[in-house]
Amino acid sequence: MFASYTFFIMTETKKKRLGEILIEDGVLTPQSLEEGLNYQKKEGGLIGQILIRLGYVSEAQVIAAVSKQLKIPYIPLSCYSLNNDTAIQFGEDFCRGYLLLPFDQDDKNIFLAMGDPLNDLAVSEIQKKTNLKVQIFIATPSEILSKVELIFNAGAGKTKKAG
Repeated sequence: MFASYTFFIMTETKKKRLGEILIEDGVLTPQSLEEGLNYQKKEGGLIGQILIRLGYVSEAQVIAAVSKQLKIPYIPLSCYSLNNDTAIQFGEDFCRGYLLLPFDQDDKNIFLAMGDPLNDLAVSEIQKKTNLKVQIFIATPSEILSKVELIFNAGAGKTKKAG
């Protein structure tokens, strides 16, 4: 029903590869990328997650590179004042399940931080529920989950509204 905790979706297009972007950004060496790719050939998995696991880059560095690759703005949620009511209307299970956080809205738009910004099903559900235009941002999965935890479990008696 809900997407699993995966991120760094890679599509096969003529876009620059994630490793190339990380090297251009000066956060990864060609040798480290090659080690990551060799690991990927042996063990499988997504290159962004592998490079993080090997300690070559941080989660934020990978998300920033994915942001460049997909041309979707990156939002560091820790630097943004959130409208908790926007998230609460969807519920904790919805936010965790789709690894997203609706963090603000106005009369025409709802602003959405996503770990997987290519998840059209989640965007469609939010659009149907709100009748607002969805403005997508990419954020690190750990920041999204941290904010979801803070919003839904900060106070005793908070309800987990269904989405």
